[in-house]
Amino acid sequence: MRFALLAFFLLLGLALAAPAPAQQPTMEGVLPDSIVVTASRCADDARTTGRRLTVWTAQEIAALPVTSFDELLRTVGGVEAQSRGGFGVQSDLTMRGSTFNGVLVLLDGARVNDPMTGHFLADLPVPLSEIARIEVLRGPAAALYGPDALGGVIQLFTYTGLYQRATRRTGTDATVHLRGGQYALYDADAAVRHVTSSTLVSGATTWQGSDGEAIRNDDDAVVRGPDGPVRTDFTRQAHTAAVAHTFASGATLYARAGVDDRDFSAYRFYTDFPSDTAREATSTLWAQVRLRPARWDVQVAARQHQDEYVYNPQTPANHHTSRLLSAHALRRWTPTTALRLTTGLAASVRGIDSNNLGLHRDVAGAAFALARWQAAPRLTVNGSLRADADPGYGLEVTPQLYAAYTRSGWTLRGGLARAVRAPNYIERYFNTTLERPRGRSLGNPDLRAERAWTAEAGLDVVPHPALALHATAFHRTTTDLIDYAKLAPADTVWLARNILDVATTGLELDAEGTPHLGRQRLRLALSYAWLDADLGAVADGVQYKYALTNARHLVQASAAVTRGPVLLGLQALWKDRLTGASYSVVDVRTGYTLTLGRQRLALTAEVRNLFDTDYTEVFGAPMPGRWWLIGVRLAR
Repeated sequence: MRFALLAFFLLLGLALAAPAPAQQPTMEGVLPDSIVVTASRCADDARTTGRRLTVWTAQEIAALPVTSFDELLRTVGGVEAQSRGGFGVQSDLTMRGSTFNGVLVLLDGARVNDPMTGHFLADLPVPLSEIARIEVLRGPAAALYGPDALGGVIQLFTYTGLYQRATRRTGTDATVHLRGGQYALYDADAAVRHVTSSTLVSGATTWQGSDGEAIRNDDDAVVRGPDGPVRTDFTRQAHTAAVAHTFASGATLYARAGVDDRDFSAYRFYTDFPSDTAREATSTLWAQVRLRPARWDVQVAARQHQDEYVYNPQTPANHHTSRLLSAHALRRWTPTTALRLTTGLAASVRGIDSNNLGLHRDVAGAAFALARWQAAPRLTVNGSLRADADPGYGLEVTPQLYAAYTRSGWTLRGGLARAVRAPNYIERYFNTTLERPRGRSLGNPDLRAERAWTAEAGLDVVPHPALALHATAFHRTTTDLIDYAKLAPADTVWLARNILDVATTGLELDAEGTPHLGRQRLRLALSYAWLDADLGAVADGVQYKYALTNARHLVQASAAVTRGPVLLGLQALWKDRLTGASYSVVDVRTGYTLTLGRQRLALTAEVRNLFDTDYTEVFGAPMPGRWWLIGVRLAR
């Protein structure tokens, strides 16, 4: 591994030092912000999808004080990242009041969700420097992508995954970003991409770590373990390589391999017991291959995730290895100028080998069809239907229908959709052997899938080319919600159950602006989300573990201001939870860019948690206090 890293940075240095070619490679995604893919599996005008989507480009990401994609999502309106630690160590992602298992993450169209648990949703084997674009689709999309797309879909697009011959430019591009900060924090992120007449080859690497802060209990005393004070230390490294080639026929072949390794303090990640001084280590391997000849799209992806969890030194370690092999083949048809069809098949093989959950394997398959009908010059109707056969829940059919009416300056949209959320291996088979009072958790192999119907309506208004306003209201009825529950005060076991039916109502308000004030360029985003969850008649003494962890009020804001070589970025959020807890966090970043011949050198300084807010987002896992970082970024 050290030799591979040395070789990578040697090649990177040569790329930065080499003379620049006459044409530089494109470093932006090939899609403009107005065109989205996630809402319909093909490039489409966002205004005609009937859906609410948010797009972030690489430049917008680079301007914000973030080092991981889940840190970025803390800013994206309507997405709640419930983090267990700073700097992307581990986060649960929820949207529109879903549980953390109700959000689907895609990497260049391939499913990333781990079959073991949604806690590993952010374990991505791709550094942030390789991400060209992120699309966030709010609301259900099971009719498009299958189970778990209940609250929404987050799709990451890489530079290589977006490559098309029509946008090629020859040459080499490279970036190196180094940061350091308090508590021996280090963060190194580098990427190199080379484009020829028909091929794009890329590689990226990231190394992060910190000694962490000493953890204090409710009495402000330092928590101590057998080896001394318990800290929020972590290490993480991720590496990826990819290639895309366009043949003379126009077909494009894309392949990627990647790895992500983490080792971190997991203090109170999953419990709030005083005996919890846990540590955890995870390793993710990723590979995918996609072929796009003419109107076809055929893709195969494989993911292996290893997890070692030690609750405390007196308890045995849990070892889990989960695997997912997924594939899809789809074809696009255009019967008439007003009608576009997409049909396809999907399949997956998933399994787990665990000393706690046992040995299991499941095979699932699906068929789906999508239609886009231009019913009138200003009215677009999008319909989808999917049938999934899965041994975990049987046969499920998920339809959805959305429509958009567009006029100059505004769009009226809305729709109705059904979604399912499959129980994962943890929920079906987990069995803790820890002897701690009232703390044992048990899975349930007889769990049924969550089923939900969602109706929504929205309005998008563009009063000025530099300003966009969005409003969306939704209502979701979920049956057989899955959660861990204690049904009586005397219960000592958290048992996974299909506990109840939940009615969730929400309102989302968003404003996005890109004004130009003289020499200043601004990128502003502000969102407010209100959520209400009605669990019906809950008996006295009944406790739920995750059903009420979402925010009732969520305000998210980001700003990036550029004036010549000077950059100022800000990220802020305020949460008021359904349980009553509330807090606010502000991160800031400033930078100055120097042009050195054909290279650009940027000096940066950041302050995380500017006002040193003391808060937790999951159980008692402590979030970072005020941290400062300084960095340098070299690009060409």
